[in-house]
Order: sequence, then structure tokens, then C-alpha cells
Amino acid sequence: MSLTASLNSAMSGLTQTSRRAEAVASNVANADTDGYRRREIVQGEIPGRAVTRRVVDPALAQLRRDAAADAARTGTAEAFHARLNTAIGDPGDPGSVQARLAAFDASFVAAASDPTSETLLASVARDAASLAGGLNDMADVVTAARQDADAAIDATVRALNSDLSAVADLNTRIMRVEASGQDASNLRDRRGLLVDRISEAIPVRRLARDGGGVALVSTGGAILLDGRAAAIGFTPQPVVTDDMVAPGQLSGLTIQGRPVVTGGAGPVGSGRLGALFDIRDRDAPAATDRLDAFAADLIDRFARVGTDPSLTPGDPGLFTDAGAALSAAPPAGLAARLRVNNALEPTDPATLLPLRDGFGAMVAGPAGDPAQLLRFGAALHLRDVPVTDPARSAGSLVDLLGTMRSEISSSRIRSEDEGGVARAHANSLAAARDGGSVDTDAEMRRLIEIERAYAANARVIQAVDAMMDRITEI
Repeated sequence: MSLTASLNSAMSGLTQTSRRAEAVASNVANADTDGYRRREIVQGEIPGRAVTRRVVDPALAQLRRDAAADAARTGTAEAFHARLNTAIGDPGDPGSVQARLAAFDASFVAAASDPTSETLLASVARDAASLAGGLNDMADVVTAARQDADAAIDATVRALNSDLSAVADLNTRIMRVEASGQDASNLRDRRGLLVDRISEAIPVRRLARDGGGVALVSTGGAILLDGRAAAIGFTPQPVVTDDMVAPGQLSGLTIQGRPVVTGGAGPVGSGRLGALFDIRDRDAPAATDRLDAFAADLIDRFARVGTDPSLTPGDPGLFTDAGAALSAAPPAGLAARLRVNNALEPTDPATLLPLRDGFGAMVAGPAGDPAQLLRFGAALHLRDVPVTDPARSAGSLVDLLGTMRSEISSSRIRSEDEGGVARAHANSLAAARDGGSVDTDAEMRRLIEIERAYAANARVIQAVDAMMDRITEI
């Protein structure tokens, strides 16, 4: 080999080892950086030309994105069920609905022991209002959850449109940079983070395109990006009420102007966006139905002639639908409209007599007669089929509330279990960095090898220099 060839080979070796050292330094410096994948220097398609390669396992990356989407979905559902469980409270909590019902029941027992006591009658009125207020508060929590879900859908859709446009822009930049022979690894890292964020909202499949670009297709088959970003449409509702349904009063989702199914096996049936639609359109309305069924049974029990003989059909009893009697098919949101009879005012002793004489009584009865108070108390324990849900088993109000509490608690526990498993799976895959995680010990060993290679090439250059000097002297 000639001196010139030896010198060129050594210089090429120095360049290669210098680039390898830069890659190792970058790996170590970014070992904990989100979205970073290990770099390595490999032989390019052109002989003698090295290129930087990001170490990524596409299959592992897809598994990680799917797991992250599932964790986002279960986490969103878990937060909703935890919120509902907090609203109903534990039986032992003083402010829970079950505790309010128990206090209401006890107040009838106390008042029946002394029907002449205005203090005891006022306690019944206060506890009745407290029970109604507890159900109102729960209904408000459910309605707020629907409103929050609708607002979160809007925010998620806006973020998706922004991220899809950013990925399209990065596709163009990556293709330009790599076409010029430069390294686009940092741009690929940024694009990977955006794809991850998109996939948490709508699980996607990443398809490689010529020149370094990518296309994104949802697991349900909707094309979100292929050259140009698709426009995802959603119209938020400023005020969501219990009787609103989707499609109709509440907006669905569109992709490129075409409506898409938002649940089940639809294009966005999983991920955070799918979970938000489930809360708004399925889970929260189901919770409202359960609350309304209990409220309807509460109103009905105290409006029956057997409970209050002074009433005539159509008259409101102790509990009302915003002051009116219970209709045959009350609109959604009955629990939010639940009120004690307008004739009852705990601070006005003159309005307390209906508790002792009946809400339809035209004249006052015997002051010491506890019969009506006992009938009211018995209505709470009457085992009967819920008026709005004949398919349910017969039970007392305590039984019905306990069943509702159990259903809410079971849903919370189930969602927590699913969320815990999904998060653990997602975290384990995230730790692998798609096969491109950085082992700093291994990088330090590579650095020692690089140092030795650099020193060897440097010695060759020194030897060639010495030979050239000798030849010049001759």
C-alpha cells in the first residue's frame, strides 16, 4: 500500500472514530431523554460512507404505542369512576347519601315518639332536604363529568389536528435533510414523540413511506395522515344537560368531514378519545339513569295513598320533581330536580304540620297522633319493585341505595384493576425504548474501543509523516 493510500485510510479511520465518539457522547447525554433512541454509526449504501442509524424495533414500538393508548383509555375511565365513587361516599361518611338516608330514617323514629315536638318535626324536614340535596349533588357531579368529557374531547381534537400537521411538516423536513445526506435522527425523535402523543388519543399504525416519511392510520382503519394531515372535526357543547344525547344535541366526530363511529370497533373506539366519548355518551348517562331511578322510587313511595292517605292522585307528596308530582315518564335528570314539597320549611313551625297530618290534609289532626309519621317511616323499608325499573328485584330504599353504591364501587374497583394492569404493561414496554435504550456501561466500553481505534489511526498518520520526512531528507 502506498503512503498516500495509507494516509487516506488513516484519515478516514479518524473521521469514523470521531463520529462514533460523537454518537456515544450523544447516547450517554440523552440516556434519560424522552423519545431519544440510541444512535450507532454503520456503513452506508455508498462504499466508504458511514451513516447514523437510530436503533428502533418497529414491532416493539407498535406494542408500546398500543399499550400507552390502552393505559390512557383505562386511566380516563378510572378517573371518572373514582369521581363518581367519591360523590356517593362511603356508608360511614357523615355526608354520604347512605348516611343521609339513615339520618332521615332515624328522624322519623324520633318524631313519632313525640309528634308534638316542633324540634323533631323540623329535624325530619332538614334530613329530607339533606337527602334530596345529596342526590342533587351526585347528579351535578355526573353532569359535570359529561361537560368535562365534552370539553376534553374538544381539547384532544384540537391537539390531534396540531400534532398531525406537525408530523406532516416533520416528514417534509426529514426527507429534505436525508436527501442531502445529513443526519435527521433528532427530527425523527421529535416525530416519534408526536406520533406517541397522537396514538394515546387514537391508536394508530405507523406506515413507512419512501424518503423517510410516515403515514398514520388508526387501528380502526381511518387515514389520519398520508402526505397531508386529515382534518378531525368536533363541535363542543357549551352547556351539557342530562337529556342531551349523541348524535343529536351532542357532537360526534368527523374525519375529513365524514362522521365516524366513536365507540366499539369504530376508528376511535380505543385510546383516550374513545374513553371520553364513552363517558359522555354511555357511562355518565347510565349513572344518571341509576340516580333518576332511585329518585323516582323515593318520590313514588311518599306519594302513595297507602303512605299518605290525605293525598289524591296527582298530588305531590313529601318529595317532588321540582315541586311537581312524579310524571309517568319523567325526563332525564330527575335526581337533579329532586326537592322536598314546597309546603315544607324547616325554619317555619307552621309549615311542619303536613309531616304529622299528611300533605293533602285540609285541617290539623290530633297533635299527639304518630300514625302518619310511622307510615312515612315504613315507606322507607317497604320492599317493593322500583317504579321505573320493574326488572329489578324488590327491596327497600336502603336496599336500592346499597345496590347502587355497590355497582358504583364495583365499577371503580374494576377500572382501577384494568388501569393498574395497563399502566404496568405500558411502563415495562416504555422502559425498553423500542429496543433503543441506552446502556451507559456498554457505551463506556465502546468509548474505550473507539479511543484505541483513534490512537491506532493516529499512529499510522505519525508513521506516514515520519516516512515523508525521511524521503524529503533523502
